[in-house]
Amino acid sequence: MVRFKNRYFTTEITPLDDGHTAQPLNLKTYDILKSVLAATEQIHGEFGAAAIKNGLEVKYSNESTQIAIIRCRHGPHRLLASSLPFLSSIGKRKVQLQSMYTGATLVKCYKFLKKFHQEKINEALKTCRTEQEKKKVLEIMSKTKYGL
Repeated sequence: MVRFKNRYFTTEITPLDDGHTAQPLNLKTYDILKSVLAATEQIHGEFGAAAIKNGLEVKYSNESTQIAIIRCRHGPHRLLASSLPFLSSIGKRKVQLQSMYTGATLVKCYKFLKKFHQEKINEALKTCRTEQEKKKVLEIMSKTKYGL
């Protein structure tokens, strides 16, 4: 039997709506898939959409951290990677998709996310002046699922 290789794109979804910045994105995985397919079809035509459609799946989506992991087959992952920056809306929300990491396994993507979140926590703790502020930051981070 032949093994199918996959690539996993760790992406950050940045909302561009000014009025909805305090709210979480509330994006469904179906909306993300539909928007990714539409962007790929716009850039690469029907060939590109058909090439990535077979193995395309959203494996992880977090509303509070605004991060998603998208799986694609190994060959056409180049088409997907080139069309992700041109994605301008998911559902009815204006967003900007920024690719953070491309990995061969989900485990590597989760390790990258763990390191990324730890750096964010350390960055937030450096701005604190007192122990009370540090405790508040750690409490807020644990509530928003940034904690590890």
